[in-house]
Amino acid sequence: MTFAQRRVAVAALKAVLEALLASGVDASSADGATLRQLCGALSADAVDEVQASTFGPPLAACFTTATAAGATFAGMDRVRQVAQAVTAADLPVQRVAQIAARLALSEMVNIIAATSFASRQDVDATLARVNLAFAPAEDFAAGRFDNVAWRALTALHAACVRDLTARARPLPRVVPYAFATRMPLLTLANRLFGDAGRAEQLLAENRDTVHPLFMPASGNAFSD
Repeated sequence: MTFAQRRVAVAALKAVLEALLASGVDASSADGATLRQLCGALSADAVDEVQASTFGPPLAACFTTATAAGATFAGMDRVRQVAQAVTAADLPVQRVAQIAARLALSEMVNIIAATSFASRQDVDATLARVNLAFAPAEDFAAGRFDNVAWRALTALHAACVRDLTARARPLPRVVPYAFATRMPLLTLANRLFGDAGRAEQLLAENRDTVHPLFMPASGNAFSD
């Protein structure tokens, strides 16, 4: 590894660590404190870890701790994007970037597995984002004829798709509603569902509501 390659690879690794710390974790929690320690230690030793290609295990520990500390799906996807934004074609640099991207994808799937979805649209939006996220890593592995990485990525991708598809089936769809005038939340819930007890559900689907006494004349509601 040349000096220039090591410099770029170290910069990529540190950028990933910074993104992990900003991935939506609860910094005040015990796991958040552990994450800061792990990221700080790896950042301090980044030059040696990259030079010896031993950064993988400590980086994996940072990722799993970030998820335990509350990293969000969107936050972890941003970490993935930071890793895959590395454009240097040198293999030592791409090794750092691609390992980080694969770890991010793995944690994104773990976060999804622990997520409860309210509607099929929520699942569909997540599924679309998953497909976009996996494509660059799968293409890179295929382009490098890295069959081991490609098979692992496609298997993880397929498992996530199956899980989301299965969980979407029993969920209601969100459909638009429209009335001639505004009405109170409880009245609207009763008109739509025949059940004023579903008012909070309706309010959650229309987050731009200014006041529950004046619900929008048009908005969204669960289909059942």
